[in-house]
Amino acid sequence: MTDIDITQGWPESLLTVKESIGLAATLRLVEAFGGTSCYIPAKADVSNRLVQVIGVDATEALIRDLGAGAFDVPVLATARHKRRLIMRAKGTAREVARKFAVTERWVRYVRADERGSVDERQMDMFGSSRNADRTGSASD
Repeated sequence: MTDIDITQGWPESLLTVKESIGLAATLRLVEAFGGTSCYIPAKADVSNRLVQVIGVDATEALIRDLGAGAFDVPVLATARHKRRLIMRAKGTAREVARKFAVTERWVRYVRADERGSVDERQMDMFGSSRNADRTGSASD
């Protein structure tokens, strides 16, 4: 499988976070808090929203590397970005899904959608036209 630089164009603050907690946890952080400020607690407590999103270990790594306090999470068009990367990635749906922290079903859907072989009779769960917005996210 070809290694694709998923972090190309990311802000320095997010690259620092990725180095601290890894790619999958960083993407979960951006999906949950992108465009807002999240609070890094002094102690990783399971009742904290950040811990619920990225896990205890990742939160403890952020506490260690960034310290407690507010962190402004950049906005990334993650769904669009992931779609482009999934389309360029080589490998099976399982390999690509693991690399980008998505489901195999989503990889198959993205690949089929880009080939134009998604059944248009299928109901769109998010209420937008498939042809008008091929991003995979109603919020991007």
